[in-house]
Amino acid sequence: MKLKRITLATLAALAAPAAALAQSNVQIYGTLNADFESVKATGSSGTNFPSRNRVTSNSSNFGFRGTEDLGQGLRAFFQLESAVNFDNGTSSGFWASRNSGVGLQSSWGQVFLGQWDSPYKYTTARIDPTGNTGIAAYTGILGSTGSITAGQGGSTFAERASFDRRVQNVVQYWTPNWRGLTGRVAYGTGDTNVGSTATGVSEASNLRPALYAGSVAYEAGPLYATAAYERHKDFQPLNTLLGAAASSGKDDAWKGGIQYGFLNNTASIGGILEHLKYQADDINGLGALERKVTNWYLVGKYQAGPHAMALSYGQKGEEKLSGAGFSDLPDSKAKQIAARYGYSLSKRTQLYAIATRISNEANAFQTFGNSPITPTTLFRDPARGADPTGFGGGIIHTF
Repeated sequence: MKLKRITLATLAALAAPAAALAQSNVQIYGTLNADFESVKATGSSGTNFPSRNRVTSNSSNFGFRGTEDLGQGLRAFFQLESAVNFDNGTSSGFWASRNSGVGLQSSWGQVFLGQWDSPYKYTTARIDPTGNTGIAAYTGILGSTGSITAGQGGSTFAERASFDRRVQNVVQYWTPNWRGLTGRVAYGTGDTNVGSTATGVSEASNLRPALYAGSVAYEAGPLYATAAYERHKDFQPLNTLLGAAASSGKDDAWKGGIQYGFLNNTASIGGILEHLKYQADDINGLGALERKVTNWYLVGKYQAGPHAMALSYGQKGEEKLSGAGFSDLPDSKAKQIAARYGYSLSKRTQLYAIATRISNEANAFQTFGNSPITPTTLFRDPARGADPTGFGGGIIHTF
């Protein structure tokens, strides 16, 4: 009897995790996207990057997601997603390095805590033929300094100035779909950035970095339209750019996007207009400084059976500066053209070819927003006036 009781207790203990697992719907998923590229950035009077070949893992990922029914229309959900840099096993992504969180969802929408793409970043990614990945991504022009994953603020100008952010320490709420209309709002806290001299937010500065973002989208048939706004409080990008002492300030971004399909949605045209404004309340005692930039992006796509083709063009506007003794910066425009062709071998596997070129005026330093040629402490690629160029081919597989 004693042996039987021990056996039954052991079986019950082993069965408990299985019972708990049965309450949830858990999915394993991922995307593997790698290409072989030739890239360069030349034409600058300063730093140049001669042609080089490389294999790049473009936002490849592996993750788990699941839900649990809590009754009365309420569900718990989670997602843990990690970067997979399978082009270089010594630089693999860390656990939960991509969109990860836990929260609740019901008929009123969903709310969660964790790390996730800002609503501002998310809302127009579908218009980009690359899905905002690789050297041809629209972040060569939009969002300022490329895609980042960071807390509020950062330790470099590139991190502090970017409006294409996966936000750490974030709370988000997503509305339900109401007749094609949806919305998202997000609040990013300062967390461990406060009190860190490495990120320029010492306790003595009395700064409290924070992020506020929201978006609204409408989709009906072939039409998709969206608008988004994001504010950064005390991120200090201008102070960092100019080597100035810490000061309070606020940075704002607005954008609107539209995409329309025709020919039974085998073809579409789309566009995005973006306005960025950065403000530092003081630059080394010289007063407030304001920087404004207006960017735009156009794209056309066509799908014919397994063949997918896209052509895009974007332009970054001139730097408008005022205050602290500064004036508008001439020769600060940039433009990007990109082409992509894909051939689907199945619903999950596609071969593709890409080509892109960014043309910078003498005082512009735009670069590949998702795949910089080489990282630095101030800019991703400090080749002011150089023209990044790249082409290559790759494969995408999803599971």
